[in-house]
Amino acid sequence: MKKNVYLLSFLAMSLLIGCDDNNDNKNDGQSSNNITITSDQSTLNQRLDLTNSGVISIENGSLTGKATENSNTSFPLVQIAEVKPPVDANGRTLQASHVTVNGNYAYVSYIMRGDAYSGAIDVIDVSDPYKPKLVASALIPNTDITSLTFSGSNLIIGAAKDVDKDPLLTNNPAIVLNMELSSGMLTDKFKANYLESRVTTDVAANVSNYFAVTGDNGSLFKLSSSTKEITGKVAVADLRSIALTSDKVVTLSGTKGVNIYNQSTLALQKSFTTSTDVSGAKRTMDIDGTKLFVSEGPNGLGVYDINSGSKLQSIAIATAGEDNVTNAVSFNDGYAFVANGALGLNVYQSATQLNLLGSVGIAGSSNYVKSSGNYIYVASGTGGLKIIKMEKPNTTFANCTSYSIYNQGKDLILNSNDIKSYQGATAINSAIINSNAVLTHCGSITVQNSLILNSGGTFNMTGSLSQGKYQQSNPTELIINNNAHLQVEGSVVIWGDLRLNSGAKINFIGNNSSITIYGKVTKGSNVTITGTYKDTENKLK
Repeated sequence: MKKNVYLLSFLAMSLLIGCDDNNDNKNDGQSSNNITITSDQSTLNQRLDLTNSGVISIENGSLTGKATENSNTSFPLVQIAEVKPPVDANGRTLQASHVTVNGNYAYVSYIMRGDAYSGAIDVIDVSDPYKPKLVASALIPNTDITSLTFSGSNLIIGAAKDVDKDPLLTNNPAIVLNMELSSGMLTDKFKANYLESRVTTDVAANVSNYFAVTGDNGSLFKLSSSTKEITGKVAVADLRSIALTSDKVVTLSGTKGVNIYNQSTLALQKSFTTSTDVSGAKRTMDIDGTKLFVSEGPNGLGVYDINSGSKLQSIAIATAGEDNVTNAVSFNDGYAFVANGALGLNVYQSATQLNLLGSVGIAGSSNYVKSSGNYIYVASGTGGLKIIKMEKPNTTFANCTSYSIYNQGKDLILNSNDIKSYQGATAINSAIINSNAVLTHCGSITVQNSLILNSGGTFNMTGSLSQGKYQQSNPTELIINNNAHLQVEGSVVIWGDLRLNSGAKINFIGNNSSITIYGKVTKGSNVTITGTYKDTENKLK
């Protein structure tokens, strides 16, 4: 059966099969309940790609003249990996549709472009800040996986399934699954509930219940986490997204706007209109206190008061175009991340209003975004998933409290004998520390291109430093010249090359410092490396 084209930039969706438990859930590349789970690390490693990894910038096109020259950001970012999308048993490339995060694991769902149904779920371990690992992947035939969330230790899966492959579906492909996990890993143990409509567009959960919304002539469904049965239902057409507060269920319809329900009874408490959206488009919402962020497609981002329904702010699409649409929004720790399709990913800082920091410099379109902890996950269609780390200072250093926040522009040059000290989070394009100059930085700092310590210069780095880009045709370099001194108390990640000219010095302070070098290391004579440190790639030998 052909899909009813549903879910805009991701297209349509569909999911799993059967609902019987199977105790043989330890399989590696083996099919159980028609789910093929792969955990072979060498196979999974082939899907991790570092090609575009390294320091990335935020560019604000609204700045002109000297404001552009002197612009800098206190929001340093590093792309740590891309995950290539899985290929199903028929050789078809899937595309990422949704991300949910639980502890150190990120779970990514996939769908199939076009009329066919095929899906997958990946599990990514981000416990090592700069070395994510794809630790499991499940192919789910005849089913698009549209959305994911957690209920306790179980994974809740929204999907749509080919009705020709399952007679219980009749003419309604929408389905929701409750999958048991084993220490966070995927299994073939799940309970399936068949829903009404073409596709389950989104899922959400609290401690005792989980919820699903379906598109087209769809409904809001409430299910018990203990019995896994449907306990409530409200019919609402064209539902796209669902979000929860402590006591409310918030739904978004492409034609009816926002409805707010009591979580216990599903009694309607409030409704208000939003921009009417194009048919079948995937959209998301997120909540910060009393603010409701709504992705509104070609109409951009809307911010609403969740209690009154009044619109607090509209953020229009900067440039009109068929693929320039706000697909998704995610709020995390004072920042809103907005996926704008072909226009990429925008970052806003939250105050009374959202204030644009700029657009993140990543390749490809942004069809979905989820931010959690220190990470931003961006789905880019068949381009897979990008994992971006926000370089946040992980502590306040007592000896640095008197230092100022960096304010010297995107290209830092310390002239001979200059002494400068900064703290906090800093993102710059390049840095040159000239003869006998001293730069001290406490917190987190990223340098997108070259970092050069000239003769007698010193860089005292406490916290974290990320520098350069991964394997460029014209490699980025960190260069330490004669009698120049890099002092490290924390972690250094060099995505390009390290050049230690004759007489260069590196000193590691304390017992927990580390250095990661992805490029080549060139050493001159009389290079001195002292202190206790972990060389993760064994490049400093």
